[in-house]
Amino acid sequence: MATQQSSQPSSEVKTEQAVSVNILKGGVGKSSLSMNVADRLAARGHDVLYMDLDPNGHVTFGLGYDDVFSDPTHDLGNTVVYDHTDPTEWVYSTDWGWDFIPASVKLEELERTLSSEGDTSLLRDNLTRPLFERGIYDYIIMDGGGEWSMLAKNAYGAAGQTMIPVTPGKETRSGFKRTFQRAIRPLQKRIDFEILAIIPNKIQNRIDYNYPERELLEHLNRSEHFQEYLPQFARISAEEWDKMDANELDERPKPGIRYSGAFESAFGEGKPVGHYDPDADVLDHLDELAAIVERGGIKSE
Repeated sequence: MATQQSSQPSSEVKTEQAVSVNILKGGVGKSSLSMNVADRLAARGHDVLYMDLDPNGHVTFGLGYDDVFSDPTHDLGNTVVYDHTDPTEWVYSTDWGWDFIPASVKLEELERTLSSEGDTSLLRDNLTRPLFERGIYDYIIMDGGGEWSMLAKNAYGAAGQTMIPVTPGKETRSGFKRTFQRAIRPLQKRIDFEILAIIPNKIQNRIDYNYPERELLEHLNRSEHFQEYLPQFARISAEEWDKMDANELDERPKPGIRYSGAFESAFGEGKPVGHYDPDADVLDHLDELAAIVERGGIKSE
């Protein structure tokens, strides 16, 4: 497959990695974020597969694969459950230097079948692992959906690691809590499962006032458990918080991924951000996330 060449990879790169981008809450931007991280990995010279495992097919529709979504023959179950079909049968080459497995109407049926099978290793055993073993891809990035479904469990199991986007507000905080209680902690007891990054997303308001943005960012930055998973662009030190509250900072910090029209405009054009606006400010943050995937986490920096 063709690859882009526009940004430099990290000096230490771990390939043959899958990542499930997920949180048990919709509307946090996981679909757009995961797709754009896949795109930035391709821009760094890697062979990348992006998988839309969300039965709603948000990315699939956004990128113009409506016909694939409605095609009942586009059935991952033939590979994931029955091992009848080569995994590459479902792969589409894109114009952006990475490959894509779109969602389809058959994902709901696959969910029911996986539920009856009760096996969370099928996606790994019959799809992602064979693709890695054949040396086809360096990275497989998955939108695992926003439900605690068997598809999501298989995506987590296939990846063994996750990136978690979070947005301001009580509903997302509840979804973040559910993700840890129902997904992350049980998985960490059973398998070697890692959090690559927690990503504050869709930040709009100032953080020097008592907005939900401040509550989210201050909680994550002051938490002994969560702070270590924050990308550099989302970090504010305790000293900076104190100086900001005392009006002693010359410039107000703007941590996290800011709410940006670039995402919506690019998605409206059916493109990743980097192909819609190569000068978009958010690309620096997306490249940092791609570098985190390359290194296998923030703690290995």
